[in-house]
Amino acid sequence: MRKRKWGAFLLFAGLLLAGIVFLVPVVLTVIGSFLIERNVSVAGYRELFLNCFPFYRMFWNSVLYAVSVTVVSILISVPAAYAFKFASFPGKRVLYVLYMVLMMMPLQVMLLPNYIGLRDLKLLNTPYAIILPLLFSPLSVVILHQYMRECDVQVVEAARLETNSCIKIIWHCIVPQIRVCIFAVALLVFAETWNLVEQPLLYLDEDKWRNLSLLFSEAERYEAEVLLPAAVLFMVPVLLWYLLFHDELKKGLKL
Repeated sequence: MRKRKWGAFLLFAGLLLAGIVFLVPVVLTVIGSFLIERNVSVAGYRELFLNCFPFYRMFWNSVLYAVSVTVVSILISVPAAYAFKFASFPGKRVLYVLYMVLMMMPLQVMLLPNYIGLRDLKLLNTPYAIILPLLFSPLSVVILHQYMRECDVQVVEAARLETNSCIKIIWHCIVPQIRVCIFAVALLVFAETWNLVEQPLLYLDEDKWRNLSLLFSEAERYEAEVLLPAAVLFMVPVLLWYLLFHDELKKGLKL
């Protein structure tokens, strides 16, 4: 009994310590955004909003990339996961293994092939250079497929007797059962796209299409007092999404 209590205590202490470690940089960033030469001030935010005009363009570029990639990726991933679960076609298992391999590959492996393909298609220095390579996310398909294992197969079989439309079956039978997983995957895709750094650096030369992440990777181009306020605002969209849908995230990732 004592061993269990000590085990639970150590687990709680470990989780608490990990939470503090992750929170400290966030808290220091927020506090630092209001300090100018050790004095509490909103001058950094005033300088950011009134004089740092590239911030607005970068922010809305990030919104464009994150929202478009998230929406289209979900629209593609749900039917793909449905096909892997319920459809029968030659090579399905091999193709799914390839999806797993692609999911585990580091980002750097795909940068050069993507660059060559985008160059040949003449899509470099356009927003499509960022959006198109991210639409077909293996991670989204794998997570949704894993979650679909818990779906009621009898409901799908009954729906097949009523209609041959896969779209209707997915919308009326599958989506209601995997709604929480869709929210969880959407949050992961949104956060990944929002934090892009390597792709914009390599695929975009024109400043008008660069996203907010590059403001921090090219910090020497901007006034020092605007960086921490910009970092605080950079965290807001993902934080809001998590606060609104954290229950769906926890339930959706219970595979």
